[in-house]
Amino acid sequence: MSQGENGSDEEALQHLTSTIDQKIDKGAQKTESFFSSASIYKVPEYLRTLKESAYTPCLVAIGPLHREDTHLQTPMQHVKMSYTNYLLSRPTAGMLDRELAKRKKFTALQECLTELKTLVDDAKKCYAEEVTLDEEMMLVDGCFILEFLYRYCTKTVIMEAKSISSFIS
Repeated sequence: MSQGENGSDEEALQHLTSTIDQKIDKGAQKTESFFSSASIYKVPEYLRTLKESAYTPCLVAIGPLHREDTHLQTPMQHVKMSYTNYLLSRPTAGMLDRELAKRKKFTALQECLTELKTLVDDAKKCYAEEVTLDEEMMLVDGCFILEFLYRYCTKTVIMEAKSISSFIS
């Protein structure tokens, strides 16, 4: 093999390497821009068909992906509203002036919605696909989760305290 052929092979390899490197970079950039903030994905259909019940909420929809599922349009939607009301009313629970308590709850609700309005676009970016998401959904679902956790943790602490006191007694 002559020196010229060897140089030509190296140039061809350099060109091929450069071309593939550019394609890799371009593909990686596209993927990063599309999935950069996405962390919530729908389960692929081929997996869902294996066992539908494993990937479908049974009782309550949180977020936009199953919001329209008819089997989730149950009294749980009312429970979510009730929990939201409890959470927003918690700071005014002991107030004797009902009108003042109502105004404070309204103000808290307004402040939450004002803040959520600034977060909707960022929240939508968390989904790998286009979703319909609004302040009301974010507020109700978020408050429901917080109140649910508060009640669960409070109940757990009370049960543990009772268990400890019966152990000590």
